[in-house]
Amino acid sequence: MKTRMKRIWATRTVTVGVISMMAFGVLYPLGAARAYAQQITLPRIAVIDFQNKSGVGGQSIARAATDAIASEFQKTGKYEVLARGEVEQQLKDLELAPPLDRIGFLRLGRALQTESLIAGEVNAITFVGSPKQAQVTLSVRVIDIASGEPVNGAVATGRSNPRPGYAGDDDTLIQEAIRNAAFEAVRIIQTATIPEATVLTTRGGQEVILNRGIRGGLKVGMEMVVIRRGEEVGRIRVTQVSDSDAVAEIIAVTKGIQSEDKARAIFEVPTVQVRGGKVVEQRPQPRGAASRSLRALGAVLVLGLIAFGVARGASGGNTPVQDVIAEAGVDGNFEPIVRISWKTTLFAKNNRAQIQWQIYRSDFIGVDGNGNLRPVGVVPGNQHFFIDTTLPRNVTYASLPREGSEDLELEELTDDDAPPGVSPGRSYTYQLALVYSEERTGSQGEIVTFFLLSDRVRSGQATVLNPVQLLEPVQRSEDVNPADVRFSWLATEGANAYRIEVSTDPTFRDRNRTFVSNEILSTAQGGTPVSSERINLEAALLNRLGLTGQRVTLYWRVGARNLSDNPGPIPGPGGLRYVWSRPFEFTTQELPPSP
Repeated sequence: MKTRMKRIWATRTVTVGVISMMAFGVLYPLGAARAYAQQITLPRIAVIDFQNKSGVGGQSIARAATDAIASEFQKTGKYEVLARGEVEQQLKDLELAPPLDRIGFLRLGRALQTESLIAGEVNAITFVGSPKQAQVTLSVRVIDIASGEPVNGAVATGRSNPRPGYAGDDDTLIQEAIRNAAFEAVRIIQTATIPEATVLTTRGGQEVILNRGIRGGLKVGMEMVVIRRGEEVGRIRVTQVSDSDAVAEIIAVTKGIQSEDKARAIFEVPTVQVRGGKVVEQRPQPRGAASRSLRALGAVLVLGLIAFGVARGASGGNTPVQDVIAEAGVDGNFEPIVRISWKTTLFAKNNRAQIQWQIYRSDFIGVDGNGNLRPVGVVPGNQHFFIDTTLPRNVTYASLPREGSEDLELEELTDDDAPPGVSPGRSYTYQLALVYSEERTGSQGEIVTFFLLSDRVRSGQATVLNPVQLLEPVQRSEDVNPADVRFSWLATEGANAYRIEVSTDPTFRDRNRTFVSNEILSTAQGGTPVSSERINLEAALLNRLGLTGQRVTLYWRVGARNLSDNPGPIPGPGGLRYVWSRPFEFTTQELPPSP
């Protein structure tokens, strides 16, 4: 059903020997102390089996590259390189196999307790020159286990040494070339300066000020992971850079970014291709390069492009919001939902005739007669959030041609056409557009109200999750030993990370009275039991509250999330982004006082 309207809805990082003996007596302890200190502080790294993408030699070549890289890192004396067997056993225990994705890197790194993981590929093996030399190109990435992202790396090509009259097999030449490439790759990584900075302050929850700028290697468009105590708390993108500081927009938040947090650049991994027998390395174009190129075009061309932008804006080519955030959660009845929220740009703020926000979802992709996506929901122009639920809904939305219209045509989606609700365990992305109006001068000098549809802006991923079902300790358990508690629950479909909270506060809002576990990674299917390690709540919670030995009622719950979601579920108390279960309660044993 369609309705036509014509109105404006206004809204809004002997001596000589003695001296020598004395010197030895003084220096030996110092040397030993230094050696001991170095021994216990060397960062642990693990080299994961490389992938052989060259089409030559199979797995033996990949293993040779892996061993060569591990050997070169060991030779630097700056790292403790884990033995191959230890890495392979851990991969087996975790049921992982290279190549690993981001979650795989996170799980393996945390299990091995390393600071970094080294991964890579044998990109190409070719033969050049006369006498014949083998040429091997390797790509190496250093993966940060706090974020699962590359923070350093290199593409290096090694050649075997010239051997006039050599009549041996090619394998000897290839092995030599691999060792030379590995030496060069590790040298590049060792000498690279990875941009790092400290967050000085945040501005309005949208931007951060960093204490490094151009001299620190920061560039416009550079993406950085924000780390606190070894955990990723957010991600930022540099938007403005001076000699000594920089401004960055917050593009993802997991635990809330604070002053003194550390930011580390994400390494842009080059790609390698073989073209006509030649190895070509292609480095990613830094984000923001387009804007720098635009500045290089000159003032006249820029003014022309601006004029084009204004004209395009008049035809609906305008961005109404800075970003669209989709966050999974539950409602008051613990039914799964997704909350979509947004912050408007100056365009939308200056446009008083905001009529309707239209929300589109990745699974609902039909178009109407005007070629517009059909929305899953609409809200008035002065509302900046939308709640998507598991229930289907009827939608009445403004359907407009791309060039706009003097008439506001409304389309109704009902019954069989109605958008379906979200499904637990599934991941979605959303888009948002604004229906607005503006006044134009008609051919006869008259004022005409024109209705237009803005550009669409996309959200990150959100995974709809049912709250987990708690198992043990069972509801209202009594005489639980607080020094030895194992928690278990049923995995929820779509989640791969969990966290336990235990509190004397049934609302969990008092964070001083709440214990929070480390993140527990699990890819168990929905409905499969998941358990924590045994937790000593007496040491972790009760001692600091002065409740040791007393009978205490404790409340516990489990939060679930999908690590691929951006920014993650709706944050709860303490800013943790999880979909929390209904809480269970249990009572601890009352123990006699110490003799």
